Amino acid sequence: MSEALPPTWRVPPWWVLLVGVLAIVCAELGGASMVRFKVELTRWARGAMLARPAVHGLVGVRDVDERILDEALVKFDAGLRLFHMHAEGMGLVIIATTMVAATVARSAAVRRSIIALLTTGGAGYPVGYLVWSALIPSYGLERAKTIAEWLVWIPFGSATIVGLWWLAGLVALRMARA
Repeated sequence: MSEALPPTWRVPPWWVLLVGVLAIVCAELGGASMVRFKVELTRWARGAMLARPAVHGLVGVRDVDERILDEALVKFDAGLRLFHMHAEGMGLVIIATTMVAATVARSAAVRRSIIALLTTGGAGYPVGYLVWSALIPSYGLERAKTIAEWLVWIPFGSATIVGLWWLAGLVALRMARA
């Protein structure tokens, strides 16, 4: 009577673990910086928005303009907070999913491809929130969001989704064979 041994977990390449840990470190530094430099960041963003009244639809009436500026500043702050949360989470996702990929994928080419998709997608996606926040004062809410979507969220998010679906397929195939 022989019992099947559970699979031995394999560790992904060292650089993948480094990227995952650095994502978490950047998230923590970003969170700390948001708290420490909140006033300075808000002043900078507000000044940049006031310097571009047409971009933000400012009309020169204080009651109207303050509402517009407040909304933009809330979104600016939200983008920074979302970077903090997503970078923290994606750092953990990178580590966990690439460990599964290193263990489950038998083909070296498949393993490398899935790990590359998960690592680059996971590390790049949170940066979109920093890009969005940084662009709001210069380009306005919607234009900044569109730029962040096309330059960062769509390509890096797609890489992550493709890597996750590919990995899920491999896990399902492996479970079906077991």
